[in-house]
Amino acid sequence: MRKLISTTITILLSIVVFSTAAIGQVDTAQVYNLVDQMPLIPNCGVMDTSYAAKRKCTQDLLLDFIYRNVQYPDSARYNGIEGMVALSFIIGRDSMIREAKVVKDIGGGCGAAALYVVNAMNPMNLRWIPGQKEGVPVDVRMTIPVKFKIKEIPPYTFINGDTVYTKFDKPLTYKGGPTALDNFITTNKKYPVAGNTTCGVGIIETKILVRASGEIEILELNDFSSLGVDFQFEGISVINATMGQWEMAEYEGRKVPTTYVIRIGFQPTVDECKSVANNFEMAQELIAAGSALFNEGSDEEGLAKLNEAVTLFPNNAEYLYARGQAYMESNQMEKACMDLTKVKELLLVSWVDNLLPLICNPALQQETSEN
Repeated sequence: MRKLISTTITILLSIVVFSTAAIGQVDTAQVYNLVDQMPLIPNCGVMDTSYAAKRKCTQDLLLDFIYRNVQYPDSARYNGIEGMVALSFIIGRDSMIREAKVVKDIGGGCGAAALYVVNAMNPMNLRWIPGQKEGVPVDVRMTIPVKFKIKEIPPYTFINGDTVYTKFDKPLTYKGGPTALDNFITTNKKYPVAGNTTCGVGIIETKILVRASGEIEILELNDFSSLGVDFQFEGISVINATMGQWEMAEYEGRKVPTTYVIRIGFQPTVDECKSVANNFEMAQELIAAGSALFNEGSDEEGLAKLNEAVTLFPNNAEYLYARGQAYMESNQMEKACMDLTKVKELLLVSWVDNLLPLICNPALQQETSEN
C-alpha cells in the first residue's frame, strides 16, 4: 500500500494568498503556459527574496514532496526500468490542481506512480498561490520531470525500532516445514467454548518477529471476522508456544531477525453451527476463485464471486478488503470507498488510511464513473 509521508509541505502549503486586483481585460477562462507570476508554494511566496528565488523554492519543494512519497513500482524495479517521467497539470485560480496527466512515460507503472502523488495533493488539502497575469489570478499549466533511478535496497528495514531483514541467504522456517507448523497449530489451538453460542468462525492472522535469539514477538494481529478477545488470546497463546521450534533466517553467514505471517482458522464444534462452518468454507473458496479470475482479467466474473463471499459474511474485513481492491482496480471508486471504509471501522487499522482520502474523493469518483 502507498504511504504519503511528507509533513513539511503540508505546513508550507497551508497558507493561501489570493490577489485582490481587478480582473480587467485578462481572459480568466484561458489556461496559460507562461504568466507574469507563475504559481508558488505559499511559504515560498511570502519569502522576503527575489521572484527567481521563490520559483526555485517552489520547484525544489514540489519535487521533494514527490520524491518523498512516490513508490518505485515493483515491476519497473524488477525489469530495471529507469528514466524520466513528465507530468502536466493545471494549477487553477482556486489554488487547486486539476487535469493532471502523464505526458511522457517510461513504462513499468512509473508514470502512474508519479501521477498518484500529484493527484493526492487536493485530497490532502494542499493549496497553491495561483499564477497571475497583469495582477489577476489565472489558470496555469505546469510541466515537471520526475526521475526514476533504481538504488540498491538495503537487506533490512526497521519496525518499531527493531532491525528486520527482508533479504536472506537462508529464510526463516518452522522445523519440519509449513505442514509441521499447520499440524502444530491444529493440534494445540483450542476453540473458545463461548464461540459455540455465536457460531464464531473466521481467521486470525498474525505477523510475528522471530529474533536471531529465537525470541518471538507478535507485531500485528488481524481479527478479520471480529471473533473477539477469547479467540485473539487463543491465537496469541498458540503462536507463543512455537518458540524454540524455528530455524533462524541467515544473512551473510549470521542469524538475523525477520518476520513470518501465520493464519489460524477457527470453526465451531457443535452441530448447530455446521451450516455456518460450511458457508465459511464456501466463502473461502469464492474469495480465492474470485481473486484469481480478477487477476487474470475476468473482472466481472471475479467480482461476482467476491460479491457472493461478502454476501455470506458481510462483516468479514478480509473479504471486504479483497472486493474493495478489485473495485479500485476497475475504477469503481465509490464502491471501493464503501468497502475500505468498513475495513477501517472493523479492524481499526492504519494501512488503509492513505487510500481513503483518494478513493473517497467525490471529484475522483465522478471522473472514474464517467470514463
